[in-house]
Amino acid sequence: MIKAGRLSIALNATVLLLLEGGIRIASAETITLILSNGDKIQGKLVKSESTDTVTVIDHPSLGKLKIKSTALKAKPKKKRWTGSFSAGITGSNTDRDYDLDSTSQLVTQYKDEVSLFSFKANTEYGFSRSASEKEGSTDTNQGQIDLRYSYTFSGKSNAYISNIYDYDTLNQVGANNLINSIGLGYDLIKTDTTTLNVSAGPSVQTIWGGKFCTRDKYCGNTFAASSARISFDWDPNNYFNLSLSNQFTGAYVDGLSPSNNFSGTIKIYPLGDKKLFTSLNGQLIYNSLTSPQIDNSFSLQLGTQLF
Repeated sequence: MIKAGRLSIALNATVLLLLEGGIRIASAETITLILSNGDKIQGKLVKSESTDTVTVIDHPSLGKLKIKSTALKAKPKKKRWTGSFSAGITGSNTDRDYDLDSTSQLVTQYKDEVSLFSFKANTEYGFSRSASEKEGSTDTNQGQIDLRYSYTFSGKSNAYISNIYDYDTLNQVGANNLINSIGLGYDLIKTDTTTLNVSAGPSVQTIWGGKFCTRDKYCGNTFAASSARISFDWDPNNYFNLSLSNQFTGAYVDGLSPSNNFSGTIKIYPLGDKKLFTSLNGQLIYNSLTSPQIDNSFSLQLGTQLF
């Protein structure tokens, strides 16, 4: 009975070892290494024998190979500072009537392991003159500056401070709008290609400027408020990028006076090197404290990566 028991234990142990070995073989990861001279070599990664300085692979023809990290091509470091500039222009002319519209956008960002600083500024200007006019008139003169800093203090949790200033010189009430906010955020998705962040916190909203500002009971004042923001950035490859952002702010006046700012940008990099791009930009603004309350704009631009 003792011999049979020992035999049974030995058989079970042998089966377990075989199964474990089979699982390891089946789950071995096939990797491709790029050597410093540009050559590529592929094999199954031997994790148990690999270290930070040596990668061990099982090559189908050459067998087990030990490759030092110094023999591998260095991975390019991600840029911490990035920036781009884009612009667009349209115009038309019939007899002695003409109009001209221009848009521009400057974006810069700094990003490291815990900090994210972003600056975005855009402008839009339109001018026209008809045959009956001695001087032309400004049809559009508006823009926005979005300044934001966030600090990741734990995993996907972060704290932020932001300032959003937008203007429209043609607004009769509230030609200028400034929202300062501070609060907490959380990354619902955070990968190398995709980021989805939500944030919320207390804010302060100031409205001023416009032809009839002095006649309006709200214009020229600062109000306590609360803001909530959701932002999405998708960068799947070197040819495409999608950025979306929406911020809702409720000022504590007459109960709650809402404002909402949505912006979106699609960038196409035809050469795949992220140096030159075509962008489609859209911005939808609603502000219950200004007149008019709705201010939407769209533009098609050509741009270049600055750094």
